[in-house]
Amino acid sequence: MSERRWDKPGDYTFTETLSPGQWMWEFLRRNRAYREDWVWFQEAWQTLERRYGKPPNREFSRWEADPLAWRQVMDDDCGECRIDQDSVLIECWMGAKWGFYKFPLSPDTDAPVIGEQLTWREMDWPSVEVDATCTDYLGEAVHKLALGFDLELPLRPQLETAKRYLQARLSRLRRSGKWVPRTIESQRGRWRLMLSLLDAQAAGVDDTTVRSWLEPRLASGEDFDAFCAEATALVNGGYRELSRIPEPGKPVDK
Repeated sequence: MSERRWDKPGDYTFTETLSPGQWMWEFLRRNRAYREDWVWFQEAWQTLERRYGKPPNREFSRWEADPLAWRQVMDDDCGECRIDQDSVLIECWMGAKWGFYKFPLSPDTDAPVIGEQLTWREMDWPSVEVDATCTDYLGEAVHKLALGFDLELPLRPQLETAKRYLQARLSRLRRSGKWVPRTIESQRGRWRLMLSLLDAQAAGVDDTTVRSWLEPRLASGEDFDAFCAEATALVNGGYRELSRIPEPGKPVDK
């Protein structure tokens, strides 16, 4: 990772042009477990290349017969990876664990080209059945609502009606000013501060110093501890949720 001074905002101006997929990478590359996994993977891969060569001269049949080329899995949550006797190839294991396709990237990679160097696996969209046992879904969130469907009737016209209703509701919320949809533009400043926070923690900067620098830069009323918890959550898997944010310029109501 490029050397950046955590308390120098100018060192983070590169974030002005990051796409959602690149923001995901910025949080993942700061995950200590990912960095450790990558060191292990890189050492294993280089060992395999010394033993069996590189493309186009790789002895792939011998490569696949080497236990080092495989990683045992405890469950079937490996996406499209080929499972052979409870094991998957190490490159596929890395991708399934951390949420991407293609070859694992070094944490030192800056601004990878999404779709070429890095391709994120799609996330399933959430679907919640709201009934008498699920009373906390709506809460105080104005951007959440529950709709009813009659399963004795055709679903297609009901879904079309629901879509029109949701689009109208979204327009009303925007006009009211009570809710602002989460976009790259609205979150960029907060995420940039989170990168500074995470880099300071990785550098071993004491909490008092980080707090005194960061608190004046937070939005009015934002809690420092909650902000730190959100940054930690993004590093520890929450980065994948950013894939739901539309690319700049694309509507959120499609």
